[in-house]
Amino acid sequence: MKHHSTRSAFLSAMAFFVCGCVTAGQSAGTDALEQQVNGLWLYTGLTSSDGVEMPLTGVFLFKDGVFVQQAVFDGQPFEEQGAMAHAGPYQPAAEWVHLVAEQTISTDPGQQPPLSFRSNTEHDVTVGRSGNDLTLIFSKGTGTVQRFERAGPGDGELYALQNGALAFVDGYFILVQGDESGAVTGYGTFEKAGDSLTLNVIRWAEADNSSAANFRDTVMQASFDGKSFTLEDGRSFPVTP
Repeated sequence: MKHHSTRSAFLSAMAFFVCGCVTAGQSAGTDALEQQVNGLWLYTGLTSSDGVEMPLTGVFLFKDGVFVQQAVFDGQPFEEQGAMAHAGPYQPAAEWVHLVAEQTISTDPGQQPPLSFRSNTEHDVTVGRSGNDLTLIFSKGTGTVQRFERAGPGDGELYALQNGALAFVDGYFILVQGDESGAVTGYGTFEKAGDSLTLNVIRWAEADNSSAANFRDTVMQASFDGKSFTLEDGRSFPVTP
């Protein structure tokens, strides 16, 4: 998979949309959409607007009016693949779910600069749900389709970080942290002993304006005391009220 293809599909998938307002008569529809999307979801596929399948490994959480997403594309070599991550509030409307990505992060080791960051991008997606399968269609612009299988109801804790979000739900952790100067994103399972964490990383991507790196199927140590999430190399991300 070429680098410019992953980045183009990512930017196409996250194109800007304008949201409609929710009226009282739409409340039943919004409640239904909330129930359909709520929980933790694992990617099963992504199809670009021109019908190209783009395999990726990642996760998407909808919980308490906040969404957190992280994924790395599955091409070879893995170390050169693009990744994307988002976090921010969402609101169901009558026919779609409106997302406001306070962090829109794209990393790509094959690009210069390898980090692309945008704040407060807005997106409308239509929702399809069949059992444990979820489909999100970025329908008012690109037609990009993202598909998922349910991993759990999203039980656990969700924290706002200074520039992102941190979740511990259904036995998974999700980290999205970044701005225009640097980003650290990843997900996997975890084990907790007091404030100490063992992160069983499934996918991880980080970048600044000069370099980017991907990791998979590895173990990292971290700690979390409810106030700051600290990685084993000393990088620390404070929780915000």
